[in-house]
Amino acid sequence: MVRFTADNAEYCLPVSAARSVRTADGILSLPDPGLDVAGIIPGDPPLTVISPLHGSRGHILVIESGDKTFGLLVDVVTGLWRINDADIGPAPEGQSRPLISGTLHAGGRLILVADPSALGGQL
Repeated sequence: MVRFTADNAEYCLPVSAARSVRTADGILSLPDPGLDVAGIIPGDPPLTVISPLHGSRGHILVIESGDKTFGLLVDVVTGLWRINDADIGPAPEGQSRPLISGTLHAGGRLILVADPSALGGQL
């Protein structure tokens, strides 16, 4: 799993979905952006950056899910973490959009498991 923080919460997502990490320098605003769209990063093609987890403009975790490649705005990527799938608990109740697919506990802290497919569905 790739571990990261956003809006004072800890998250992880499968390393198989992560393509790269980059700084958030150079994000361009879009006129009338969709819900949770933070902007785009220039390139060929441009990379759409979303922020449904309310990350700051610190880092972008580039994710590939299905036929979509997009950026997720996060505070900081903290590293890689090997976990046993059996240790993943159920997703928390109360989500209006199922962005979190499970939970983990490490060192007395709750880590939320982000779902790359659901995140990509925000585009």
